[in-house]
Amino acid sequence: MFKKLFIYILMLAIGCTFLVLAIVLDFPEKIKWPLLAIAIILNGISAVAAMKYGLKEMKPN
Repeated sequence: MFKKLFIYILMLAIGCTFLVLAIVLDFPEKIKWPLLAIAIILNGISAVAAMKYGLKEMKPN
């Protein structure tokens, strides 16, 4: 199960990196919008999945 959490954290890091790149650097619009879309998708999926993983770990056996 720890491997899944590592993947979620990696997805979150990649999404945050794409978000920072799209906001800070001066890319053309054709590159900026896909970067923002990928960042939002990765951040959303990984945040929800990590929360579900955390809730599953907190359940008593």
